[in-house]
Amino acid sequence: NLGGKALTNLLLGKNKINLIFYDNIDPIHFNNIISEINIKKTGFIIISKSGSTPETLSQFISIIEIYKINKNLDKLFKNCLVITENTDNPLRKIATKYKCLILDHEKDIGGRFSVFSNVGLLPAYIAGLNIEKIREGANYILSQTQKNLIKDHFIGANIITFLNSKKNINLNILMTYSDSLFFFGKWYLQLWSESIGKKNKGITPLHSIGTTDQHSQLQLYLDGPKDKFFSLLTTDYRNKGIKMKENFLKEKNIKYLSKKTMGDLMYAEQQATLSSLIKRKLPVREIFCKQFDEYTIGQLMSFFMIETIASCLLIDVDPFNQPAVEYGKQLTKDFLSKK
Repeated sequence: NLGGKALTNLLLGKNKINLIFYDNIDPIHFNNIISEINIKKTGFIIISKSGSTPETLSQFISIIEIYKINKNLDKLFKNCLVITENTDNPLRKIATKYKCLILDHEKDIGGRFSVFSNVGLLPAYIAGLNIEKIREGANYILSQTQKNLIKDHFIGANIITFLNSKKNINLNILMTYSDSLFFFGKWYLQLWSESIGKKNKGITPLHSIGTTDQHSQLQLYLDGPKDKFFSLLTTDYRNKGIKMKENFLKEKNIKYLSKKTMGDLMYAEQQATLSSLIKRKLPVREIFCKQFDEYTIGQLMSFFMIETIASCLLIDVDPFNQPAVEYGKQLTKDFLSKK
């Protein structure tokens, strides 16, 4: 669900409808959150490409048990939407048996590449985003790439893989300067990690949040091992936010903030970080966006997908599979079967 979270995060809490993403199976946290919802006024979207993901099945069956105790099973299934492949899988069997609304998850779209399908766009639409703008932004990047009018994705892929093979750069750090991109960063971590980490190859991604993580990580970035490649996602924050009063600041001897806005400070911080990285001769690029909206995030997601695929092909790994995790999934089932 990271794609849906990344998109709805653009609204920064101003969702048309309250959306809660259940992305873990910590039983205490799950029970605490479920106990707070009004089961008579809540609908659920259950998503699993394979229809056999144990975490998703566990959550769904637990919710069924809760509604069963409250004698509201009919209401649950009427307000339940299931997205899964059109196969004879466990999730689809449950959904079919209880006549839930079902949408097909396309077989040829992997989970980490599914944000522009119903998996990502349905939550975005419910939250109040303009999903046509998201798709327009994505299609623009795709069409320009196909026409060979944009080569930035290939340039980026070449630089990252060259630095990895020739300069021992093994950390790919994305710094996002907007709270609206918090989950975009988490989405990117999954996209990059699951795609490139194969055959003892790969470059580990990290997500840093500007300016928050400058206080906890920038010292290491600037003065630690020279094993990192940086991408800064920035925008122009100047003159945005409340202007700080001059008289109060004079009294407190912090004149540099006089008549400045919080946006001025944010802009200065991102530019200072960029300049500091350049001064230290660290490999860095700035991806500047006029604003972070539906069209832009569609562009960004499309761009990073294409760049990730290109990077994988350059080091000769399949960007679309993830064979190593299958063993862990089978072990989980084996451990449970022994009890």
